[in-house]
Amino acid sequence: MRKVALVLCLVLAVVMVAGCGDKVKIWRPSGSPGFLDMEGKKFLVMPADMRYLPGDKLALSAALFGGFIAEFGESGISLQPIQPLLAELGLGDLSWKLARGLVHAAFFHNSSEWDACSGEDYSVVPNLVKTLVEKVAELLKKPDLKFDYIVVLHIDSRGAGTIPGTLKLRVLGGIYDPMKDEIAVAIDWDQTTAEDILLAEMATIGPKAIGLMAGENPDKKEETKEAE
Repeated sequence: MRKVALVLCLVLAVVMVAGCGDKVKIWRPSGSPGFLDMEGKKFLVMPADMRYLPGDKLALSAALFGGFIAEFGESGISLQPIQPLLAELGLGDLSWKLARGLVHAAFFHNSSEWDACSGEDYSVVPNLVKTLVEKVAELLKKPDLKFDYIVVLHIDSRGAGTIPGTLKLRVLGGIYDPMKDEIAVAIDWDQTTAEDILLAEMATIGPKAIGLMAGENPDKKEETKEAE
């Protein structure tokens, strides 16, 4: 009976921590109203990027990106299909560099300051983004392509969780205005997820990330209350 009780407690603990997040950090520039008005805006959505996660990386990436791009509807311009072409231009790691660079600049410098840190040279990010902006219309075969922002999401595994069968994940990313070289928002959070639901969890991370990036417009919240 003791063994059964122990197993049941362990299973319950795993269920409780699956998808559990903590240490959520959100950065916005000084003077920001606390939300990003995404209505009528166009977004280049960078290819999904993740590192050190176990399992089928293609399936995990597809689940992550599917949930992420769906949040944009017609406002999202997917760069996932041209990932091989981006790699040929030396932009294969841009999702990773941009996500980590945004978070570093925002949380360490409180600005769009691209420099070197922990062996990574983020000062190359603006030039890489410039190349992307110059080439993306040609690569997508959309000569009249126009967009307002670049949005990126990245996941790192931080190894095994404290409970057997779980993983610690770090989710980071943000929204970047390439024309102004300004960070509109950066996000960074840790969560613990059960390994056996990792694929399903990927589909939920994108919507959560967009919710954090967008924030809540108090005017629209008030309109919703009045409508009710």
